[in-house]
Amino acid sequence: MSRKEKIQRAAQRTAGEAREAAKRQRDSERLARERRNFATTAHRHCSVCWTPIPLDEEPPICSDAECAEKQQKRESSRKRLTVMLYLFPGIAILLVMLQVLGASG
Repeated sequence: MSRKEKIQRAAQRTAGEAREAAKRQRDSERLARERRNFATTAHRHCSVCWTPIPLDEEPPICSDAECAEKQQKRESSRKRLTVMLYLFPGIAILLVMLQVLGASG
């Protein structure tokens, strides 16, 4: 392979790389423009199925009955766990206090 052919091949490879880089740049600029032009209204998502709902929706669930049922189960489970997290350590402290008071008296 002559020097001329090597230079020609290298030039073609470089030109191809430059075309690819320019194409990637144009595509990324186009995507950035599309993202800037894409506007949505302010919203939040259902905590069960993640469908968009209005911001003022309380509790944060959609109007689906299944979602309401699942949210109710989650809420009752959370409340039960909160009670247990305070009640069981309280009982343990009470038992320790009774043992300490019983041993000294």
